[in-house]
Amino acid sequence: MATAESAPYPAIFEAVCPERVSRWKVLLRIFLAIPVLIFWAVVSSAADAVVLGSWLAIIVRRRIPRWLFDFQVALYRWQYRAMSYVLLLTEAYPPFEGDYPIDFDVRYPERLIRWKVLVWKVITSIPHFILLFFLWIGALLATIVAWFYALIAGRYPKGLFDYVVGVIRWSARVNAYVLSLTDEYPPFNLSATAGPAGGDAYLISSIIGFLLTGGIIAGGVVLAVTLPEDLEVEVNYERLQAGVPAMGVEVGDVRVSMLSATDPLAEEETLLEPESGNRLIMFEFSMLNDSWRDVEIKKSDFKLKDEEGDKHDTELVTVDGHAAPEEVEEDELTTVQVVFEVPSEVDPERLDFSPGFAFAKTVKYVFE
Repeated sequence: MATAESAPYPAIFEAVCPERVSRWKVLLRIFLAIPVLIFWAVVSSAADAVVLGSWLAIIVRRRIPRWLFDFQVALYRWQYRAMSYVLLLTEAYPPFEGDYPIDFDVRYPERLIRWKVLVWKVITSIPHFILLFFLWIGALLATIVAWFYALIAGRYPKGLFDYVVGVIRWSARVNAYVLSLTDEYPPFNLSATAGPAGGDAYLISSIIGFLLTGGIIAGGVVLAVTLPEDLEVEVNYERLQAGVPAMGVEVGDVRVSMLSATDPLAEEETLLEPESGNRLIMFEFSMLNDSWRDVEIKKSDFKLKDEEGDKHDTELVTVDGHAAPEEVEEDELTTVQVVFEVPSEVDPERLDFSPGFAFAKTVKYVFE
């Protein structure tokens, strides 16, 4: 998409390609960068709080106080320098101030538009996000190639350097726009001299953004309406303890039947030992996997609620004698045993089975 003939974009990102690089610093960069990454995480948390303050200032006063703007830009300047160090664009540790081969700056806006804050800018930036996803894949691949090249030749290939810098520059412009450091729409361009995008690019991006946003919202509504409802199965607890199975249910393509309950479970039948005043209960299920893929059974799939309203996680889950997580293969019939620890004086009220393969469907066994 073409950009308007104008001054360079208000957000700039510049980098100077080093003529030579230290091979050992390139080799050990991931380890040398650990302090940088730790401080980066701290700075990111501070930057998030500053963004909220800036947005509030724009909504109230239509501008960001200059001191707050400068502080926010300084935070992002250090972050981009840290990113550049990690991506091998420079071998100098990112300083907190002063000159550096990597620079980021934004021209201060005297006035900003209130209603564009956040939602409008995110929607209109969706085409940028899509393109940047693929551009960043290319940048990461370029960094890997540059890493090997630098180890051999002792320098960063200029073409790859310019590409990675261009991707960071594009990202920096979009971030500055979304974060309301500027209202100028960013160009679809890696060049340092590109100005704000023209009206046609802005209009097309807005249409695409709104169409995709509407599609996502519509898809979410359809998904919410069509999600399978939870299954509730009433179970006579005394008969279950006598070995009378509960009604079988279909969970996706898996046939699940609760076969029995052992309450209390004798300690000699398991390596588990309940705390004083507690007892163990074991529920046994059969599962027939009729789907085209293996399904995984995990401890977190099962929850027990007692008559006092307290919930209990599993103590042990076995799948054909193997401790979970364990996969049930296609067309396989397996036995699953689930052990809970509950207070001795309370009875179970409900057992929930929420397997990941069931796509949000939960089987609720309600005990009578």
